[in-house]
Amino acid sequence: MNLLKLYYLIYFKKIKPFDLSKFILKKIENSLFKNYFINVDYSYIKKQCFYSEELLLKNKNNLLTGIPASYKDTFSTKNINTTAGSRILNNYKAFYNSTFLNKLNNLGIINIGKNNMDEFCVGSNNFNFYFGKTENSLNKYYTSGGSSGGSVYLVSKNLLPFSIGSDTGGSIRQPSLFNNVIGFKPTYGLISRYGMFSYSSSMDTVGIFSKNILNISIILNAITGFDVKDQTTFNLKKEDYTRYLNKNWLLNKINYKKLKGLNIGVSKKYFNNIYNFSVRSNIEDILLNFEFLGAKIIFINILFFDFLTIIYNVISSSELYSNISKYNNKFLFDKTYFFLNKKTFFNSLSINTKNKFFIGNYLISSNKNKKIFFLSKKIRILILENFKKIFFICDIIILPVLSCNIWNSLDFNLSKNLIDKFTSVSNLTGLPSISIPSKSLNFKTFKASQGFQIIGKYFSEARLIQIIYEYKKNFL
Repeated sequence: MNLLKLYYLIYFKKIKPFDLSKFILKKIENSLFKNYFINVDYSYIKKQCFYSEELLLKNKNNLLTGIPASYKDTFSTKNINTTAGSRILNNYKAFYNSTFLNKLNNLGIINIGKNNMDEFCVGSNNFNFYFGKTENSLNKYYTSGGSSGGSVYLVSKNLLPFSIGSDTGGSIRQPSLFNNVIGFKPTYGLISRYGMFSYSSSMDTVGIFSKNILNISIILNAITGFDVKDQTTFNLKKEDYTRYLNKNWLLNKINYKKLKGLNIGVSKKYFNNIYNFSVRSNIEDILLNFEFLGAKIIFINILFFDFLTIIYNVISSSELYSNISKYNNKFLFDKTYFFLNKKTFFNSLSINTKNKFFIGNYLISSNKNKKIFFLSKKIRILILENFKKIFFICDIIILPVLSCNIWNSLDFNLSKNLIDKFTSVSNLTGLPSISIPSKSLNFKTFKASQGFQIIGKYFSEARLIQIIYEYKKNFL
């Protein structure tokens, strides 16, 4: 769904924000039992529609006024319950909004509801034991991906122009691959995380789902920026993320090869670790397409490749334990404190969360085990320095999102190394990364989409948007 088309319909009064929201709600009523939403508040949707219509009457509207969207339930919302996908926080009402949500609310965006997710963002299949399993939008027998699997469904079905989730180790890019949409994970610190339930504080990033790269650039213009409440955000000059669209890489209007001068890094180790033949051939086709557009392929070496998943798991588990253990003490629900004993607390957690929690507990429970955590942090710095050197010789890195196409949502035996191997690296380094669908596979029993991932330099979002725009225009 094109955001600009919706804007023109609303601006020229072809449709009212209230009617647009009503139309979408009617469309999704039949799919509510599929567990894509945790919370939908109809009275709050009405209030938002009236506010957006007021902005239109006063001529204070903008590109996002009256546009419907949905958010992952890991972001605090003042008017709707925030559960983080957990039974522990089933009735929790936050007393504040996330920073980016306040920015969107002020522009007149309409929040349709809060989406389903893996508990506390821990998981890769969106099989939530308490709120239900989320199905894939292409085939109900397969996983929608996690942990932001609920956020991607309406975007995939062209019912919403965009949706917002979070990415800790691939939680944006993996569901976008499985549901045939673009998943955008920006540079760590570009968007404020204030109001977001933390999984791994040093890796959590707010991300965007959409089928149109122009939609993503418009949303980035609205929600990026420094936040006093979040010390990890950067105080940078405000920029327009659409500024390179319809221009070639060297900003030369004569050359028909739009990406001439672009250097693409490809790791032989990454490439040799693709076990699925169709995924490997897909990446080869993509590299040929980029060469056709004028790009140059450069082979690079990524240090500690075999240990990336281990380092990610050590750091994320330790930080998860630190973030979740506070819920073992007390909760504030409607100004009333509820205390949980240890037995009730652990019984309320899902299997994936328990496993991560206990690993984190082991790693930081004693000085002896803490050495593993601190060693992982040191290796993380070396990986970061290695990527800085790589980006002296290349502009972007291309790699697969996963080494497989799709898997069944009940398959818990799939190795986590296969899931996180290609996605966790950009979270460890904080680099921007985007998952782009490339083609669809039509089998007898199911459909699946294939795609690829681009990692760019820090704060190079505008350039990444330019690359994706040109690629999609020529090959998709």
